Amino acid sequence: MTASDAIPARPRSFPAGRLLTVTWGVPDQFGGMTSALLHRSRAFARIAGRPVDILTLDGRPDYPSVRERLECSGELLPGMRLRNLYEDLRTGTPPAAAPGGADVTVEVAVEPGAVGVDRTTVAEASDGSALIETRRDGRPVALEHRRPDGTIAVLDERARDSGPRRLITWFDASGSPARQWTSAWACYADWLDGLIGGEPAFAIVDSKTTARFMASYRRPNVTTVHVVHNSHLQGSARPVGVLRPSRRPVFAHLERFDGVAFLTERQRADAAALLSDPGNLFVVPNGIDAPRRPPLADRDRDPAAGVVVAQLTRRKRVDHALDIVARCRARGMPVTLEVFGDGPDAATARARASVAGLGDAVTFSGHRRDAAEAFGASSWTLLTSTSEGAPLVLAEAMSRGCIPVAYDIPYGPADVITDAVDGALVPDGDRDAAAAAIARIALLPSEARERMRDAARASAARFDDERIVADWARVLEHARRRHARPVPLVDATVERLRVRFLRGRLRVSVRLAELPPGAFVVITLAARGPDGGLVRTRRRAHAGRVVWRLDAARTALVGPRHPLTCTVAVELEGSHVELEAATVFPDARSTARRIARRVAQRVRRRDGAPPR
Repeated sequence: MTASDAIPARPRSFPAGRLLTVTWGVPDQFGGMTSALLHRSRAFARIAGRPVDILTLDGRPDYPSVRERLECSGELLPGMRLRNLYEDLRTGTPPAAAPGGADVTVEVAVEPGAVGVDRTTVAEASDGSALIETRRDGRPVALEHRRPDGTIAVLDERARDSGPRRLITWFDASGSPARQWTSAWACYADWLDGLIGGEPAFAIVDSKTTARFMASYRRPNVTTVHVVHNSHLQGSARPVGVLRPSRRPVFAHLERFDGVAFLTERQRADAAALLSDPGNLFVVPNGIDAPRRPPLADRDRDPAAGVVVAQLTRRKRVDHALDIVARCRARGMPVTLEVFGDGPDAATARARASVAGLGDAVTFSGHRRDAAEAFGASSWTLLTSTSEGAPLVLAEAMSRGCIPVAYDIPYGPADVITDAVDGALVPDGDRDAAAAAIARIALLPSEARERMRDAARASAARFDDERIVADWARVLEHARRRHARPVPLVDATVERLRVRFLRGRLRVSVRLAELPPGAFVVITLAARGPDGGLVRTRRRAHAGRVVWRLDAARTALVGPRHPLTCTVAVELEGSHVELEAATVFPDARSTARRIARRVAQRVRRRDGAPPR
């Protein structure tokens, strides 16, 4: 029986084509992004009757055991297939080179390097497959992907002394080198081409790491949609703020995807305000699993008992949750907290609880796949992260009648919680306000608390899978139409580009020739370095000219007196054509000084003197 044979036929008006989910990998203890993509894939298979291939690019050799573990836990259902690049390269033959990829995909043009002596097995599977690392001067310079019989399948050289710096070589079963790639992206593209062939397909990309590659993967039959799972901004300033360095390469070119799905309307609007909307930005929240057992009524819950479900990382700020519990108890509220999750800060969190004297109040229960069920018996939950995309944990808690107390951070809490109706929103980082909110909830009459629980369940209904699957059908159809649009011919050229700094604001003026009617001009200003600011606007030209005056916030973001990269592009009928990218130094002279200089130059030219 094939994967598609096992799926109930429940068409949901999805456009025709294979459904692919592309991510970097599936960790043993995965967080919200991986949970969300697995949940979405299950909903596609279960509700829409569509098979889903989950494609991973990491090098771990034990995907058979990963697959088995996901099937046993119910994360991987019939109709869902988990595939890995290196697993396929160990067990099969690489596909033919991608069209036009001859410059990076070769048969065997370079002799693979010798395996070094400083080798360490970094991962090994139960069937004998292994990943072996070679290091030089403490740096990894080669990775060997070994088959179960010990033969080498792939040698990935990353610091060659001659020829291409990166060389990935595939060896056949006899041990002879048979295929090579001079970049990882070329290898990824060949693999995807072999999996997809010529049939229509939709590639939904969740991982921000993988999104950098997928933004460059353009095929006539493959529609790409990137899902943004977390805040794109660094710090709390919004909507005009610095992009996170990990997001900047993709967010600087959102038009390269046929669709970009945000989890909340606030984040979509903020991205559009900072970077403009090329017409491919959508909102689709993540769905949640229904409770496995009926949640307890208020009278059966301890009003002082709380629960936190989170990875124990710096971004989740579980130390704030512990401090909030300590403040509640200092006020005479005998609150308790159970913490589900693991991570790099686990030991620190346990030590902090012990030092604060919370040994009898806080329980650390580790990572559990069914941790969400604890919401059904707890009275309240805390969310103290620095940022989120749209925290699934809030919807999971509210669907089980657990009242959330959350910092009002970007993004998510304010899109889910109505303060004092189905939960509590408090200022970011205000631990006293969070403690006071918990005290208010715990001291409410049971009937009032039950009304809040009912309201929380009603709010969580927005994340019902039937609604989410229908939203995805609409997004994929819109993205497919955008992908299939004809590409118009654009012959416009930039005749003049000026960037000035005047009266505290940057002013960009562009004059273009041969600009097609109805076209938009897209101007991007970017400060140098991964931490530099980036802003973009798109607007119609008048008589071939565009003038853009940045406000004070955007001027401060990119830096008024530093060299900037200014990019000019044209958008027509959904197509994006970049015309020019130049390094510019904003002209900070006053209008009077500029006029005076022009007059002086004209006088010098009239008198035959060389210009200055």
